[in-house]
Amino acid sequence: MSLDTTNWASYPFTVKGVNFVSKIDKNGSFYPQISRLPVDMVNTMNTQAVLEIIGDISLLSADELSEELDRVNEGATQALICLA
Repeated sequence: MSLDTTNWASYPFTVKGVNFVSKIDKNGSFYPQISRLPVDMVNTMNTQAVLEIIGDISLLSADELSEELDRVNEGATQALICLA
């Protein structure tokens, strides 16, 4: 089953030249706190998450990066990090 993220908030960011987008469910419990943060802070948090969870993305092919994002997002219900 795939999540419908059509109406989710999107926060685009770039890590080491790769474009990502963080998607947050506006009806989820995380959104009220995240929506009050400055965008730069959200982008910094997302960048740190990618680097901590996935590691050095420059060592991965596009397919490997996509597979890692699938792994990271597995079971997610309120927030995703996707390739832009």
